[in-house]
Formats: sequence, structure tokens, C-alpha cells
Amino acid sequence: MSITNVAAIVRTHGAERPDRTAIVYEERTITWLELDQRSNAVAAGLTAAGVGAQDRIARIDKNDPSYFEMLFGSAKVNAVTVDVNYRLAPPEMVQIVNDSQAKVLFVGPDFISVLDKIEPELTTVTKIVVLGESASHDSYETWVGSNVGAADPGVVADGSDVALQLYTSGTTGLPKGVMLTHDNLFGFVNEVAPSWGFTGDSVSIVVMPLFHIAGSGWSIASMVMAAKCVLLREVDPTLILKKIEDEKVTHAIFVPAVLQFLLMMPTLPTTDLSTMELIAYGASPITEKVLRGSMEAFGCKFVQVYGLTETTGAIVQLDAEDHDPDNRPELLRSCGKPYPWVQVRVVDEDGKDLSAGEVGELWIKSKQVMKGYWNKPDETAAALTDDGWFKTGDAGYVKDGYLYLHDRVKDMIVSGGENVYPAEVENALMGHPDVADVGVVGIPDERWGEAVHAVVVKAEGTDPTPESLIAFAREHLAGFKCPKSISFTEALPRNPSGKILKRELREPYWAGRERQIN
Repeated sequence: MSITNVAAIVRTHGAERPDRTAIVYEERTITWLELDQRSNAVAAGLTAAGVGAQDRIARIDKNDPSYFEMLFGSAKVNAVTVDVNYRLAPPEMVQIVNDSQAKVLFVGPDFISVLDKIEPELTTVTKIVVLGESASHDSYETWVGSNVGAADPGVVADGSDVALQLYTSGTTGLPKGVMLTHDNLFGFVNEVAPSWGFTGDSVSIVVMPLFHIAGSGWSIASMVMAAKCVLLREVDPTLILKKIEDEKVTHAIFVPAVLQFLLMMPTLPTTDLSTMELIAYGASPITEKVLRGSMEAFGCKFVQVYGLTETTGAIVQLDAEDHDPDNRPELLRSCGKPYPWVQVRVVDEDGKDLSAGEVGELWIKSKQVMKGYWNKPDETAAALTDDGWFKTGDAGYVKDGYLYLHDRVKDMIVSGGENVYPAEVENALMGHPDVADVGVVGIPDERWGEAVHAVVVKAEGTDPTPESLIAFAREHLAGFKCPKSISFTEALPRNPSGKILKRELREPYWAGRERQIN
């Protein structure tokens, strides 16, 4: 069976290698046959709950093997998995679950208290399943157990059907559901996974959150090749190093902040890293110090990847051969070259192509480009041209075939691999009675790449402190979105139409730097 859809992964490996290990999690070892059978039980439970083709199911939990049972189970009935960022504030979670029109919601044990807050606000969910004990809802194990022995429903998704719906923040402050089809996923996975050296004997460690394309996409790439996945509930540098040694991990994807944490671990010099073959990194900038240190410590191939949720992750790669800081250090400033099936244009404000070396907005055309934004036709039309080009909102240039990022056309801040849109933070801070006006920008941060900074105009007769405003923001936003620092000004710079001139706010913090992203 050719693997061209999500359900085919577990169907194929469950039949061809039933006793091989699919997932290692804490003290558990899960075979492909067990994963296949448990996903059949999930599919039966979803069908009983009224979930059909292209209906949405949602999940709020950290990394857990049940994610894959839900993913494959929903795929077996051609439903769509919506994994919610568990770091969000409860109102943000409600907005995503309701926007997705999810029929079934799965909630992990760490989020029972969150469920109590959000349940009255849910508008489309008709079934809630809790991973753990609950007096008012089915426990996941009981729910799955009641369907043990269920047959595979045998539904096969079309390539154009949506498989994953991942939410990314929008410039209006509301998250957008990025619809990724089976063709999007496997147009990438079936090309790149073999090039990264994945085989059935590979061991892949999964530490990035599964609500990110870095976590879910990496897992799917590993599993297509029947590699064993070592799953961690969350990022734990001590445990990462232990698992690499104990499980003989060969492949990993990390954001630069994780690499920096690993370099700080006292156990790193004594950890056996000899099985490592490749580390992919991306999602946020990396310093030369961290990259050099990581290459020396791990002694394996490193590849840098650039992409967006809307492009199903990586579309550009800096190959291992280009990681030569001594002889070709200039290449380390680039993202690499587009994959052969990816077309890149650099255009001006009118959409006209620019010459090599000129900075403009990056447009992408690829089989990886999303189907669109869920229930947002206007925003989809604004992002996708009629002939299939996706406007990334990132600015850069191409030189000798290599892509270099220069700035952002949009105002998005990338902090530790998380996307933060200033409008969302500004809207939250404007709810404080002592704030008359506010502009939010990203400023350089050695650990996180960028940190969220707010420039506030105080309301007349008030004297708020940075600490009080940050505390207020934490009541309304996920922690990673909250300002790490606040400064005050008499008035914000605006253009004639009233738009805040973000570049003027950023300039003092980025003075002397070649790029306006860190």
C-alpha cells in the first residue's frame, strides 16, 4: 500500500510490521499493531459520537501517545484533527474549539481545571473525553476500552481532504485555522523523510509540541518511514539527553532555544551521543555560538529549515554540507535553498518580481501550500493569489540560489519558536484602564531570538508600572505572548492613516544590526 494519507501510515505498518515498536513514552512501549487497533477503537467511538467525513475533533493536552491514536482514528473516518495550543489562556482555547466547530473534545489530565472554565462556553462540542478521571465525562481509557476489537471502518481520504487544522495567530488578533490536506503533508514527507536518512531502523525523538507543525509534521515524517518515535511529554533537557543515550536516538528536530538549553546541561559531556545522525533546527534564529557548540557536541549532520504552518513546515533547507562556519560562514546567515518542488519569488509592493539581491516579500508556490484558512475566505484570498502563490509576509532576498531573510512585511514576532502577533497583545493591554495607547514590537533577545516589548502611552492621571501591566496581560494571554518589558512614551508614531509606525518603535533596539529579525 502506498502511503499517501494519514490513516495509511498505521494501516500499512500495523499489517507489515505489527510487532515493531512505534512509540516509546515514559515506561511504555507501543507496537504498530497496538496503535492500529487502538485507533480503530477511537474511530468507532468517533462514529458513535456522530463524527463523519471532514468533521473536526479537538484536543487540549501536552504530548501523549493518545494524540496518535486520535490522529489515526480520526483519519480512519476522514475527520480532521485540531490540536489546541495548551499554552493558551482559556478564552483563547474556547475561541479555537468553537471556531473549528469541533464535535468531540479530548482533554488531558493537566487541563481538567481549564475544562471547568471553558465547558459552558463551548458551542459545537457534543462529546467530551477526559484523559484521566472525571465525574462528569468519560475517561479516555474507558471510552477506548468500550470499543476494543472494533474493525477498521476502511474509509480512505482523498488527497485534497483536510487532515490537520493547525491554528496560527492572525494580525487581527484572532487565530486562523490553517487547513493542511493529505496531499500537503505527503507532498513534503515522502520527499524529505528519505533525504534526511529516515529508515525503519531510525529512532526519532519528538519533543516539540504536537500542536506545532514542527512536532506533528516531524512525527508524521518519522512514522511514514516506520521509524521508532521516542515521545516526550514536554521539553526537558535532562530527559532529552537521557533518552538519546538510552534509546539510541538517530534523528531530532529542535528549536534553537532547546539546543541552547542542552549545551548548558552538566551531563552533556558524559552523554553518549554517538548514535545521532541528523538534527534539524528552525522556527527561530540561532546564534553562531549555539550552532558551533551544538555541532561540536553532537557530532552529526545539521540542517536548517525555514517554513510556515501555511506551507506545511519546511520549504527551504540549508544542507549539512553548507554548515561550514570556518570556510563558508556567510551561508549560515541564509535559510538555504528551496526544495526542488518549491518555487520562490521575491516581489515588490505591486507584486512585481525583483532582481537577485533586492529585498522584497517572499511568495511561495508548492504542493505544500495550505488549502486555505478555515471559514475565512477573505483572509484566504488575501494570502493566496489566483494562480497559487502564497504571500508569506516575510521579506528577504535571493543570492546565488540561497534565500536570506531580512525583515518581516507583517509585524509578527517570533519568540522561542512561538508566533506572536502584536495586534493580539495590543488588544489585551488596551483593556487596562491606565493604558491610553500601545504599540507592541519584537526586540532582540539572546535566548529567545526576540522578546515581546510594549510601548505604552499612559492614560491621563494614571501612573501604571510595567509589572502591573504585564500581570494584567497574563490574565488574558498565554505567557509567551505577554510583554517581557514595557517602556512609556508621550505619543506613538503614526502615519497619516493612523497606523502605528512599528519600524520607528523597533529602530532603537535594533540599531547597528544588519537584519531587523534576530
